[in-house]
Amino acid sequence: MSGDVTRLAALLIALAAAGCSGAEADFYVHDTGVLVETDAPFAQAPEFPARLESTIDAALAYWGGEWTVLRGRTVTLSGGAYVSCGPSQRALGCYDGDIRVSTADPGIGTFRCVEQTVLVHEVGHAVIGDRNHEDPRWMQLDPVQEALQGRVGYTADGEADCAIFVSVWRHPLGAP
Repeated sequence: MSGDVTRLAALLIALAAAGCSGAEADFYVHDTGVLVETDAPFAQAPEFPARLESTIDAALAYWGGEWTVLRGRTVTLSGGAYVSCGPSQRALGCYDGDIRVSTADPGIGTFRCVEQTVLVHEVGHAVIGDRNHEDPRWMQLDPVQEALQGRVGYTADGEADCAIFVSVWRHPLGAP
């Protein structure tokens, strides 16, 4: 019986390490699994993995982080207008050990590029935590915009501009 218990414990540990969702990553960037659960045109582009990597690179540089912060985690791009985050069912993004972001803007429809999502903001939470947004960098994101500007976006009809609005990433200081 003790051998069975040991094998069961090992199985449970392996399942926990693999993640509770059971979803397989569509691809990996620096040992970070990426799940593409959207039909947003930008997420279907052949260069999307490199684009996601360079966007996260810029965010990590801004927040003072390294890829090791995201190692073994997942980044999920959801096609829904919102993702769940703690008690909220209407968040545009979430970091709870893994990152989830919506690829849809409730006001305009599908984002044209990953840079328009709240990914940069959620990488900030992964790097510095700061649930209550007390760090002044939440309002000073212009350097990231400068690093990512001029990129191509995508619509169902083909290439389009990828206008980045820093207001998507900002958060009033001292508010959860």
